Amino acid sequence: MNCCRICGKYHHIGIVATRLAGTDGVSLETEKWAQVLEANGCTCFYLAGELDRPPARSRLVPRAHFTHPDIREIYESCFGRKVRERAVTRRIQELKCCLKDEIYRFIEDFNISVLLPENALTIPLNLPLGIALTEVISETGIPTIAHHHDFYWERQHFKINAVWEYINMAFPPHLPPIHHVVINSSADNQLSLRTGISPTIIPNVMDFDNPPPPLDEYAADVREALGLEPDELLILQPTRVVKRKGIEHAIELVSRLGRKARLVISHASGDEG
Repeated sequence: MNCCRICGKYHHIGIVATRLAGTDGVSLETEKWAQVLEANGCTCFYLAGELDRPPARSRLVPRAHFTHPDIREIYESCFGRKVRERAVTRRIQELKCCLKDEIYRFIEDFNISVLLPENALTIPLNLPLGIALTEVISETGIPTIAHHHDFYWERQHFKINAVWEYINMAFPPHLPPIHHVVINSSADNQLSLRTGISPTIIPNVMDFDNPPPPLDEYAADVREALGLEPDELLILQPTRVVKRKGIEHAIELVSRLGRKARLVISHASGDEG
């Protein structure tokens, strides 16, 4: 069993998210954090609604995913309107209790000593999951690092809703056991202004010490498939096509390069993908 190189203790880190699979930003950045944590002697375990992590250290909980029909029904009943039905409140509480039980079992089965929610306490795509996490943290006092990627106030469709009390409670919660981490100074300023929380800034980074893997068969003809000429520069922005991703800045950058170049936005349009 490894122990943490920093504090000398044994730490099982419980990473909780709606999804930890594929090429979305949260999944990719979570993997970077896990690599650093494990390089420093911690062991990471995972709970999410979709997973591609080691099965022996993973707990798949379908209702943790924001696309699960039960969770999607809650979302559609709470956003884009200002009043919710009593039955919706009852259903939120039922799902919260189910998810709390799953989180408690996850903590007990894997002997979790630190929780690491990845965006699950940041945007209310899965209301019951955020509320469940908040209550578990409040009830246990378990040390928690809440890693925030993008807040609800950054997305227009969350601003009209019938669940302000839940959002104020859990997205994010202001609790003593939680240390909050944001990815840029803008999020730092807004979180402090809106909630009084003082977070730590840890920006998303690339590991330039390790070169990318060699081209495989799938990637070997990517330039040809994209119609790039031999002397044309490929500029990649691996984000979704949404306003808040600042695609206009990439266009300006490519223009200022003064070189023959092609800008590729690799992900689909739409705010959840």
